[in-house]
Amino acid sequence: MMKQEVTTVSRLSVALMVLTSIHHAYGAIIYNTPWRLHILMISVPVIIFTGVFYYRVLKKGIRTRSVFFGVYLVLTLVASVALIGLFEGVYNHLLKNALFYTGASHQILIALFPPPTYEMPNDFWFEFTGVLQGIVAIPLTLSFVRLIRGLWVGDRKD
Repeated sequence: MMKQEVTTVSRLSVALMVLTSIHHAYGAIIYNTPWRLHILMISVPVIIFTGVFYYRVLKKGIRTRSVFFGVYLVLTLVASVALIGLFEGVYNHLLKNALFYTGASHQILIALFPPPTYEMPNDFWFEFTGVLQGIVAIPLTLSFVRLIRGLWVGDRKD
């Protein structure tokens, strides 16, 4: 079960980071905002670390008390689940699009999503890839919680 949860979390984390990289590169081009590429300083290292971690898990098994596993958990929680998944995907895109398309007032939208950091929905592919981040974040978050719960229950049985 633990290996299955690590597999699911790893795959979803990498998928989210690849999607985020594409989304931000596209946004940097269409909005002429090269600063959006800063996300690559997070997404690329997370992709590499997760790949190396997962390869080691496949070859050597899971040692949940290792420093490497601890770094994996913290990196996945902070970068993939919290920063990209919940903040970027759910807040920045799912919530923004839900409010925008359900007719929230311009004042509310500007207060929650101030320019120039945020763009109101005006490009299908940018918003589509942004919303996909939020959609991927949901099963990632649930899988991460199951992984942590499994670790917690496993530790209590010792």
